[in-house]
Amino acid sequence: MKKTSLYIISLLCLFSVNGMAQYSFNGTINSAISIQSVMEFTITNNASPAITFTSAQYGSGYTISNFNSFNIKSNQLWKLGVSSATPNFSASGTYASANMPASVIGVVKSGQSSYIQLSSTDQVLATGNRGNTSVSGNSFNMDLKATPGYNYGPGIYNLSIVYTLTVQ
Repeated sequence: MKKTSLYIISLLCLFSVNGMAQYSFNGTINSAISIQSVMEFTITNNASPAITFTSAQYGSGYTISNFNSFNIKSNQLWKLGVSSATPNFSASGTYASANMPASVIGVVKSGQSSYIQLSSTDQVLATGNRGNTSVSGNSFNMDLKATPGYNYGPGIYNLSIVYTLTVQ
């Protein structure tokens, strides 16, 4: 009798274990992902920022193609603004003019024709789509043209150009 009870208990255990394997449970986990605004750009200066004019270039201007290169990465539509840090150049030298305006410098996205005359007010240089530098338009060059004319005295003139990347 003891052996029979033992066999019955063993069989009951087997049925219980096998019977439990047929049950399953589901659950749902809701997750939230927060993606922040990401914008970055790099500037490469491709030319010397020092400009020395010949007599012919005072009136016609001195153009530097591909002066800067830009690479932009963004998860939003973007615009790149350009301005000068001050409305006028800082001047040094005995005969230098203290009032040479930033508008002596013009910039344009390479391949376009209308130069933007610099001022201390931000102006749009380029716009683009979200993505990295492999997206068309997110990597480009900028041309610079300086046209002082004959209105300013000889001297050394300095001006800081400011680039600002913002959301469109």
